[in-house]
Amino acid sequence: MEKSRRQARLDRRKEDQRKNQIRWLTYIVIGAVVVTALLVFANRPNAPVERTYTQKDGSLLGAADAPVTLVEYADFQCIYCFNFYTDTEHAMIDEYVNTGQVLYEVRFVNYLGADSAASAEATYCAADQDMFWEYHDIVFANFSRGNVGGYSEARLTTFAETLGLDMEAFSSCLESGEKAAVLEANQEAAQADGVTGTPSLVLNGQLLEGGALSFEALSAALDAALGQ
Repeated sequence: MEKSRRQARLDRRKEDQRKNQIRWLTYIVIGAVVVTALLVFANRPNAPVERTYTQKDGSLLGAADAPVTLVEYADFQCIYCFNFYTDTEHAMIDEYVNTGQVLYEVRFVNYLGADSAASAEATYCAADQDMFWEYHDIVFANFSRGNVGGYSEARLTTFAETLGLDMEAFSSCLESGEKAAVLEANQEAAQADGVTGTPSLVLNGQLLEGGALSFEALSAALDAALGQ
């Protein structure tokens, strides 16, 4: 009888241990799911301001026969470029580019390091799918500086997925490094235009002073070039 009671206690203890093990395993699985969900949410890119671009041709935007050309040299890690993008570029596109008065081009350069090069090359890969402007929007919407990995290959790939790009073509382009040649050509053009920093604006072949111009200042320069 005593042996039977002892065995019953041992069996209950083993059963309690088994239940505890199952309970802790359940907690671990739930915790892993929660952590994974949080990581996925944390890595979800910010959505850019929704815009519709017309008359786009790679990194060019606007009518090919526009009477005025405006070239911007930019670096994705440059805070002044980010400010120009948010404070001036959209209004300028609406008032001058979409109305056929200005042909606008953004040329990305690498003045600030590895993340600058990676983000620029990814944008030119997106341009192969006629998504240069949409990709440049999503990169700026997730602005990063200091070469801290904000424009890692994984992050840049996520941007492309968010935009619905052909991922096989995009990844092949990005991994090949083929767009490094575009950055080199942009660097050479920037030097020829007298550019020493970003953002720099070249209006009808002439470098404007002031860098990240306000919309009012840029508007005055464009109006003068248009003879208004």
